[in-house]
Amino acid sequence: MPFASNLDAPLLMLSAHDNFTLRDACRGVHITGGIGSGKTSGSGRMLAGAYLRAGFGGLVTAVKPGEVELWQRYAKEHGRERSLVLFDESEGFNFLAYELERQGVDGIGTVTECLMRILEAAKRASATASQKGSEPFWEDATRQVLCYALPPLYAATGTLAIPDIIRFVNTAPQSLADVKSPDWRKGSFMFSVIALAADCPKVPLPRATLKDCIAFWSQAYPAIPEKTRGNVVITVTTTLDRFKHGRLNRIFCGRTSVVPELSFLGMVTVLCMPTLTWNEDGVIAQQICKFFWQRSVLARNALGPEYRERPVFLWSDEAQDTVHSYDGEFLGLARDSKCCPVYLTQSLPAYYAKMGGDNPRDAAHGLVGKFITHIYHANACPETNEYASRMIGKVVTRRRNMSVGSSETFNQGMTAGNSSSSFGSTSGHGYSSNHSSGSTSGTGSNWGSNRGRGTSDNFSRGYTESIEYVIEPGEFARILQTGGAANGNIVSGIWFQSGRVFKATGGNMLLRRFKQ
Repeated sequence: MPFASNLDAPLLMLSAHDNFTLRDACRGVHITGGIGSGKTSGSGRMLAGAYLRAGFGGLVTAVKPGEVELWQRYAKEHGRERSLVLFDESEGFNFLAYELERQGVDGIGTVTECLMRILEAAKRASATASQKGSEPFWEDATRQVLCYALPPLYAATGTLAIPDIIRFVNTAPQSLADVKSPDWRKGSFMFSVIALAADCPKVPLPRATLKDCIAFWSQAYPAIPEKTRGNVVITVTTTLDRFKHGRLNRIFCGRTSVVPELSFLGMVTVLCMPTLTWNEDGVIAQQICKFFWQRSVLARNALGPEYRERPVFLWSDEAQDTVHSYDGEFLGLARDSKCCPVYLTQSLPAYYAKMGGDNPRDAAHGLVGKFITHIYHANACPETNEYASRMIGKVVTRRRNMSVGSSETFNQGMTAGNSSSSFGSTSGHGYSSNHSSGSTSGTGSNWGSNRGRGTSDNFSRGYTESIEYVIEPGEFARILQTGGAANGNIVSGIWFQSGRVFKATGGNMLLRRFKQ
């Protein structure tokens, strides 16, 4: 089947002037949205269709049983029915045999690290597992035991099987006296394996490696304090015990019919192991398949051109259920391998609850920050909405202000006054005299009034500047459509892309509508 290989090939039209290209897809897409927001049926459906039409291979994790049928429908709609591989209990992936086939005896250390990832997945899937990270001491001790157990097992049998690993560790010497005891030697599976690896190996080990293994099991291991040794044995045996029986045994400890490299040839593998029905077994199974697929993708550039040119995608809806510690490293390097990861989740706190470790919040933010494109659908989670607002950023906002006013004054007053009479006389004496007298009298009054009026009008306008979010957190719960009949089957979301200026908006985000 033909496929898009040019990194600038458009996969979607986001607006009349903006495309979503293969280059954009390789930098990862993260989609968040609350329950019923339309993240799967809206933007998720649109992206899945674009990737299938472009000829991508891929891996799809499944949390809900309906996701298997959903991808069968997608494949039919876009002409990819023959490309779909349903990985269920009828298929198998013996990851230990697979890794040894790729690495050989020189890759035993790599196989050990793979087993450490399996132990991590099993612990996280346990309902009673602590969300805190394991102490480095116990991880190192467990790794040391596996490092010295796997080489003699592989040398003696030519393969590796989880039941043999458990049996080997369980029959190791508990004291220096056991090492010299004929009875212990006779009944110990570990001793018989060491003897075969030394005397009649199916895969010869380097002499120095064999010598180190014998020294560890005959001297160093019995000398470990009993409590420490017991904790290490429990860690290895109890977490791997799931693979001794049931579905996990049938899928991962038998034949191999599905390998990660199928994606490089255009196949889309759907993990039909829904965690809602398989529960802890589903989480472990999907994390194993996802981990080995991620490793093979990062290593594909060492293969021939026919295996590294076709783009592939990792699709993980309800991503918090299958996330593991390798995701961050993978997302940081996937672009160079033409891998297009798409993770969908409801909220950031969903990651916090699943990530584990001492700082799950920082781990979750570090993971989500690896994606360059983010699509935000309607959400009632304040934590997620606040994060989205911060990611999109702030701008200088100019707000106009205007004032209009008028005033009027009015005054009124009155004055009043009175006048009274006056009386006076004069007299004199001399060689001549005169006398006069007289009087005047009268009354009077005066009245007056005054009044006045004044008016004035005033008008002013201006603006203030402030730095505000482009989209306030509350807007993610108010303005986005959630599909269904009430919205004409339209879902809307905020499409954000770091480092890009969309021509349609002049900013790093745009409002996008999706048809359900």
